Amino acid sequence: MGASKNIQQFSNVEDFQYHKRNREREARKEKLRERRKKVLKIGTIVFVFIILILLSPIFQLKNINVTELKKYTKTEIMNKMGIQEGMNTFFASTSKAENSFKDDPYIESCKVNKKLPNTIDIDIKERKVRGYVPYMGSYLYIDEYGRVLDIQTSYTDHLPIVKGLEFSQFKLGELLQVKNDESFDVIVRIAQMMTKYELLDLVVSIDVSNPSDIRAYSNNVEILLGDISDSDKKIRTMAEILKKIPESDRGTLDLKDMTKPIIFKYLT
Repeated sequence: MGASKNIQQFSNVEDFQYHKRNREREARKEKLRERRKKVLKIGTIVFVFIILILLSPIFQLKNINVTELKKYTKTEIMNKMGIQEGMNTFFASTSKAENSFKDDPYIESCKVNKKLPNTIDIDIKERKVRGYVPYMGSYLYIDEYGRVLDIQTSYTDHLPIVKGLEFSQFKLGELLQVKNDESFDVIVRIAQMMTKYELLDLVVSIDVSNPSDIRAYSNNVEILLGDISDSDKKIRTMAEILKKIPESDRGTLDLKDMTKPIIFKYLT
């Protein structure tokens, strides 16, 4: 006898059509399942391949370029950011590295860029100390905008000591809040001009207690600046003259009125 066959009988055409549609639907579902399995298999292979590539030695960090700073060394910056040679460049977190300096008063901005496969550039803009403000036996380190960067019991760089500012408190990383705003504006302007004309290392101190009678001191020379008018011209002239006066000379340099002849009065 031949092999028996599974024969279905239908009572009418509608039953036959219904059965046919079910079989076609099941066939499409099966085909879709097979296609999904195939796509998943290919996707898994591609994913594993990409991971293997990213974890390969080609992505090991070899080059770390860091902006040269005065406050921190390259090693200190790398350690604080958690960036080290040999780590995986692709998986290194630039946002975490940048945020590591967000509360540092000395750092104005920080940008970390990855250059695949093995290089990271660290670009840091640093605030620089431009003067010292005496405070209860210590010194506030301020930048050219009057922002407090640090407080120390002493100072090392030859920068002007600022006298005449009235304040009772301060906060690191913020502008110094003073009672005499006009004097504060004066010192900010003068600090910027002295930075421009490279005069900071020649001036020992600046007294802005009276904004109409600003005085600066350099070794044995007292400089009378008057008010803040013509500040650019006054500071430029002061820089030119101080660089020519011998350190042993003592006297007073009058720059209060730039429309009049400049007078240096020697002290005997």
